[in-house]
Amino acid sequence: MSAAAGTAIHQHHDSHRRAPRMRPHRASLSNGTTALAHSCRWQSSAAPHQDFSHITHDLVWGLWNEGNLFSLSTAELTYYLQQQQQRAGGSSTFVIDPQAKKSTLVRQVEEVLSAEQASITVPQDAGATVTMTGSDRVEETLDEADEYGDWGAEPGFEERRHIDYMEFNPLRMGERYEPLVPRAYQLLHSDLSADVGLTALDPSKFPGQSKNKIAYLVSKVNVDKANEQHFRRGLEWCLANLWNTNMNGELNIGAGRVIFYRTIAKQNRNTLPLWTLQRHLYAYHPYVWFAIASASNAEAMEKLAERLGMKLVQDATTSYKISIRRSSELLDGELNAQLQCTKMNRPWDRFLITHYVRSQMPDLRFLVRARHPIKKRVTDAYLEADILRSTRDSVQSVLSPELGEVCYCCERVIRKWAMRTQTGVTLQLVETRRTPLIITKAGDEGERLEYEWIVVLPQKAERIDIAALSAELWDYGNVLARELEPGMEEFLSHTMTAAASY
Repeated sequence: MSAAAGTAIHQHHDSHRRAPRMRPHRASLSNGTTALAHSCRWQSSAAPHQDFSHITHDLVWGLWNEGNLFSLSTAELTYYLQQQQQRAGGSSTFVIDPQAKKSTLVRQVEEVLSAEQASITVPQDAGATVTMTGSDRVEETLDEADEYGDWGAEPGFEERRHIDYMEFNPLRMGERYEPLVPRAYQLLHSDLSADVGLTALDPSKFPGQSKNKIAYLVSKVNVDKANEQHFRRGLEWCLANLWNTNMNGELNIGAGRVIFYRTIAKQNRNTLPLWTLQRHLYAYHPYVWFAIASASNAEAMEKLAERLGMKLVQDATTSYKISIRRSSELLDGELNAQLQCTKMNRPWDRFLITHYVRSQMPDLRFLVRARHPIKKRVTDAYLEADILRSTRDSVQSVLSPELGEVCYCCERVIRKWAMRTQTGVTLQLVETRRTPLIITKAGDEGERLEYEWIVVLPQKAERIDIAALSAELWDYGNVLARELEPGMEEFLSHTMTAAASY
């Protein structure tokens, strides 16, 4: 990692514990100077005349937040403790040993910072409680939804509503709150972008600008490239979070249609800034995602798999997907064709949802998700129990009340093709024919056909080019959308006029 990148990470972590300090962006020359200054920090122990001006309180606090105090040298740790001792005056309770080991100095720094954090008082006002956005009614609807593409409400995210780091006041984050799960939402469109480009020019011919040899003009950008760049940044951010939490994640690229409810516009305003709209969608979820394809697309997808050199790794296999509500907990299970339980998991936790709205169906949804582990004794209880019983043309639940209630069940016929991409990841094309059998709310009924790409994301130890991976996955998503365009007209999904919308 470069020194400049390390500085950015330190500042990011510092914002979680201390009040944010807004600084204007500086020119590239200033950034280069800053990067050079911080790069010298790592070589400070070898310099004959050591300069510790870069050892600031904010820098040490950020390193402490990320558990990286050992990256400082013994001399730098000693310098910081001396500064804190001078600041405290006679009230300091620690003694600096010049012959102390680095581990001892690190422990002293941790004690100093822990004592300072404990002394920070959080204002106890009416807004001091952690308030989740969205109403209870919306949350209940989210929790009850199907995780694999629902005709009804948007699927539930987790057992509880988590808080986004960027939406939370840093002053109120501390050890008294349980670990927060970061989550992001992106809204992209194939025909528009909120980004602009900067084009360099020589302004020395302008009056009074003879010494200025470089300046910039605002220019239009390629929309597809801008959207790809947004997706790449989101994917990089999510991979870092998955690696930090030691979770195995996957990327799901689904095709269908995202529909936004009337409440998406405040006071019926049909023109909103893209960033404002994206934040509104993230907070209140006024949309529904339909994972669907036309039956006439089956032959085209088979030809696509053959053209890409993909191998059929799973022929048509029948299984049953179930959702079980156990008190306030929701579990996902899978049964084989003989109605024997083979898997039981927690619902997916979603780290990134990118809705790529296209001018022509289908839309794309890029979903980074992972599962938290489930206790073995809980899994064993369901693996040994009878959950469903076959009837003449359907199934019925025979699950013991102590184990919960089956709130959703569908029959799935799945085919899978797989291939190795140029970046080294395994790409799967999954075809799912879904027939709902047990539903507890309106909107789940109706058969459907779904196509999606599934990629198991690389681990931290694997050597992989994230920029190349994101560009490759973005291209495969667009290939899937173009192949599914013929036949989508049968769903009669078209754009209304502004007058008809309101």
